Amino acid sequence: MTADPFFSLTQNPEWNATIGRQGDAMNYADGYIEAALELATLILKEGKLGQRDTLVLPILYNARHSIELHLKLVIGEFHEAGVIKEAHHANHDIASHVEHIVSNEIADTKFSEILAELKPYIDSLAQIDDDGQELRYFENRDGKRSLDGHALANIIVIQQSLECLKELLDRFKYRAFDLCSEHHTETRTNKLSRRDLFAIADLLPEKSLWTEPGFLTAKKAIQEQFNIGSSQCARALDVIKDRRELKAKIGIETPLVYLSDEKAIEFVEQWKLIHPPRKKRPLGIVLGSDLAELMKDHEIDSEVIGNIERRFTLEEIADAETVFYLARDNTFSEYYEDRVSSKIKEYNATNNLRQEIFDITHKTKFLREFKSGVRKLGRLKLSDKLEEPSKIWPS
Repeated sequence: MTADPFFSLTQNPEWNATIGRQGDAMNYADGYIEAALELATLILKEGKLGQRDTLVLPILYNARHSIELHLKLVIGEFHEAGVIKEAHHANHDIASHVEHIVSNEIADTKFSEILAELKPYIDSLAQIDDDGQELRYFENRDGKRSLDGHALANIIVIQQSLECLKELLDRFKYRAFDLCSEHHTETRTNKLSRRDLFAIADLLPEKSLWTEPGFLTAKKAIQEQFNIGSSQCARALDVIKDRRELKAKIGIETPLVYLSDEKAIEFVEQWKLIHPPRKKRPLGIVLGSDLAELMKDHEIDSEVIGNIERRFTLEEIADAETVFYLARDNTFSEYYEDRVSSKIKEYNATNNLRQEIFDITHKTKFLREFKSGVRKLGRLKLSDKLEEPSKIWPS
């Protein structure tokens, strides 16, 4: 045989799987739990009673290995993002990896809840195989029979548990990824994540009512729900009062960096001139009336661009564009000020303000995203004032 028995390729690329430099850590972590679940499901679905004893071991090993890979993946992400200071030393002890996460006291209620749900599955497999050997070899490193304290395992129970485990591992890693992204915003305390602070803000009355008895009741409920003391609660309130998106939840609005409410409304009104409510054009040849309409559109474009160029500063235009992209790209509101500064530098570098105006005013979804961005940035009343037309050209 001249061709590689496992890594040669055929003329049909449909079943080519990406590995190595085209794969990533999640391929490994996800693959092993998927393999375990597929095998267990296959045995039950096709009634493969004769393969229970041989397949149960790779099923359980794949599940355990996937847990190990998920734990290492999450710890690595946390360490790289600065959520934890030290990575875990290399070994196959899944219980020690869990303990490493727990000892670092990850400041996020949701992540802690998921880890608590996941822990019974980890403990079960860690107890029978603390180093990844018992499920792979008939004899362990001590020369003793593997799994000597166990005699039976039920495929139905295993399959049902694997379904739950797979769902938990997905939630575990994706919450960890989100937590790493949120961590960079620095909207947090040493006990509470950004997500927690948003949940707390939703439980608070408006700031003007904080002298009322209801505020003390809300604080007590927050302390109980998030298991924090009065000092931690006070820190949370300080962060909430300092972040534009959070303090909007307690009735404190924050102006945009350069655009006043009046200028923001005027910018939208100019945009509307280019995007009025229209009827659908029939498909076909452009006739004389259509050509006249196109010429009129061109005149309106020129007028709007000229109006904005005369009446708005470069900084105000950059602000409007930043708000649009902040919402469209689902960017954290904490990055808004820096993005505005970067956009101004970009404008000065390109030195083509008319083209920048043309580009932003021809975004068919500008108003929808601008409204959303303004609200996200804590300018709620302004967002309410921006009326969207009943119908615009499709994007």
